[in-house]
Amino acid sequence: MNFLDDETITVACPRCRFETDVTLREIRLRDAIICRGCKAILQLDDYMCQTRKAQLSIQRALHELEQSFGDINITLEI
Repeated sequence: MNFLDDETITVACPRCRFETDVTLREIRLRDAIICRGCKAILQLDDYMCQTRKAQLSIQRALHELEQSFGDINITLEI
């Protein structure tokens, strides 16, 4: 279900602005990461489960697209 968990996004440290890549899984699980610039501990927050909601929305859209292709006899592999 969480097929996008390994996708990364870049976040900037609020202290030193050093950019760090984090996975959607880390955000969804509200993990703590260490800034590679200033070594501060950053607590990730998935405000109101927005990451999970976005993943579900994408999954629904892909399912609808797959159904549409099925109606015209085209197979979509994701």
